[in-house]
Amino acid sequence: MLQLDLKLCGECGGCVAVCPQGALELYSHGLLIKSDRCNLCENCIVFCPVGALGINTVQAKNSSLGKDKY
Repeated sequence: MLQLDLKLCGECGGCVAVCPQGALELYSHGLLIKSDRCNLCENCIVFCPVGALGINTVQAKNSSLGKDKY
């Protein structure tokens, strides 16, 4: 599952532009990650100049097993 480090994110919007799935949206109050649209292609992670995006491998594994807990 894609995760964002709010302390690092400068809200430049570059990640939104490179997401082929439209899983990211930038608003005045921050970045919204639409997990149901994200296919973990990692375009946004590679593009981010400050390294604010990453994959939470524990959540991704649990989600793929149908054990996602909120």
